[in-house]
Amino acid sequence: MANPTLEILRDLVAFDTESSKSNLTLIDFVERYLDRLGIASERIADPDQPKSSLCARIGPDTSGGIILSGHTDVVPVSGQNWATDPFDLVEKDGRVYGRGSCDMKGFLASVLAAVPEMIKTDLISPFYLAFSYDEEVGCTGVSPLIRHLLSKENQPALCIVGEPTMMRPVTAHTGKQIFEITFTGTPMHSSLVPSGVSAISLAGQAIARIADQALKFRQFTIADDRFTYPFPTANFGPIEGGKAVNIVAENCKFSLEYRYPPGAPENAMRDFLAGLFADEHFTKQIAGHPGASAKFEELVSYPGFTAQQGSVAVELIASTSGINETFAVNYGTEAGHFAAAGLPTVVFGPGDIQQAHQPDEYIECAQLLACDQFLNRLIAKQTQGTRNG
Repeated sequence: MANPTLEILRDLVAFDTESSKSNLTLIDFVERYLDRLGIASERIADPDQPKSSLCARIGPDTSGGIILSGHTDVVPVSGQNWATDPFDLVEKDGRVYGRGSCDMKGFLASVLAAVPEMIKTDLISPFYLAFSYDEEVGCTGVSPLIRHLLSKENQPALCIVGEPTMMRPVTAHTGKQIFEITFTGTPMHSSLVPSGVSAISLAGQAIARIADQALKFRQFTIADDRFTYPFPTANFGPIEGGKAVNIVAENCKFSLEYRYPPGAPENAMRDFLAGLFADEHFTKQIAGHPGASAKFEELVSYPGFTAQQGSVAVELIASTSGINETFAVNYGTEAGHFAAAGLPTVVFGPGDIQQAHQPDEYIECAQLLACDQFLNRLIAKQTQGTRNG
């Protein structure tokens, strides 16, 4: 594995940075790597948990820099049947296997491997490395990082979010909300169920109503046919409740995900849930039973993303990659946060999203090579082109 990108990727994959765990060992590694190259970095620490983002500038302290953005956290491996150790990078048949190899430590490794070339080049404007945390649990770690970047006197001009897109420019993706829906019933002997209310029964009724409503969301189909599903979608997550079949269930809860393409109603599911639990269908069942309830809470929300056609970010990717076509995807990234902060942004990185979150996650070595070559061209462009911004 005598390849700088693969060697760094091996190190990055070895750090178990599942979102439920700390990412500080990985941040320590990146910090030391940059320090050995003479690059100072800054941590943007989470005040409530042992996690941190990391930011570094390479090149002159001028305006017009390019942010290379990626997240350090990965999804869990528990319950997945892996053929190899998910935290030990394995190369086989032109692929490298490991948790996060595709989503998205492959991009981080390619960026870090490019730093020596950035250093020895007379850049006209800087590159910013922006590595975040907790993307996989709702993009909750990136906002402080963005505020930090934009607090600089000389601000960057654009952002490239290196999520796996098969090295194709993505200029639109869905937004997302996640809700937790909770029901409380009346715990009693099951022979008395007609005089009580079952939390599981309430949940089942709600699921049926939500599933029916989800089909109606197709009425919000947008005109952008680049999306595989150009309308809002809903998906049910884990559900739990009840203690025994002879006890009326006191508790039941489930999670619900709502995704919407840009231009579709952002709060259609939230509004539906509010109306659902105010409806007499539920209020009548709950009435007269102290403690019985039906409620929902929004846990996660991140915006959809649309890049302006002809923006400096879109033009830079096109001129550097040679790809003029743009794409839209039904998954989400941190790009919506960067764009909302006023930064022209494109999602563009190595790997196939089909491999993300899967057992035996992998990235094609050819994709890593393509990313390395793109970054080399981008560095060259930053020595001879017009300043961005």
